[in-house]
Amino acid sequence: MGRPEKIITVTDEITAFAADLRRLRASAGGLTYRQLAQRTHYSHTTLTDATAGRQLPSLPVLLAFVEACGGDCLAWQRRWETLRGNEPARPTVLPAWPEQPAADGAEPESAGCGVDAATLTARKVSQSDRQLLLGQIELRHSPSRHAVWGRFEGYGTLEHLARTQSVEIQVEIIRYSDAARVTARDPFCFDYHWCNMLILDKSPVRAEAMIFVDDRLIGQGATPAWPN
Repeated sequence: MGRPEKIITVTDEITAFAADLRRLRASAGGLTYRQLAQRTHYSHTTLTDATAGRQLPSLPVLLAFVEACGGDCLAWQRRWETLRGNEPARPTVLPAWPEQPAADGAEPESAGCGVDAATLTARKVSQSDRQLLLGQIELRHSPSRHAVWGRFEGYGTLEHLARTQSVEIQVEIIRYSDAARVTARDPFCFDYHWCNMLILDKSPVRAEAMIFVDDRLIGQGATPAWPN
């Protein structure tokens, strides 16, 4: 049995939204977050963050959560849009690492990309020999820094594998004009994995992910090239 969920104190509309999401989960038979991860293909961490009350979840995460619990997606989306419009500006959170200029190979957060980072395109990644979704690879973009990088999010199925086997995630960003690429490979950490960035020119770019279990490649995927 998992640890009890931390009690949420309703102090504003954001915490009330999170508390109602928890009630929706309870009304669906008390689905565990692991079960929700299997239904939604979002990670356990992403789903628990959605009901923590610190900030609104992203709209795709919200709709996947509500649909998995049998809720009214349209009603929840309207409520989300209302709150998003009223949400006060949050203070800037400084990166954990020293600031860097925006350049090929820079760490996105340290280069200031977090202020306007957005996902341009994404693709789900499955296990090569099975119809088993493992996660998704995203092409991330900062307009203000003219930078792109790859980011991978693992699903619940990958978390399950990582509890008994050695799982590593390799994330890459590739620029077509000069075949430049930046690669990062790390042990799966039950959270986002990303690589350092490349500066955009006028040529297409794409992000790729490779998943290794006990040093054996079991799945890979790439975003569509952008711009196509």
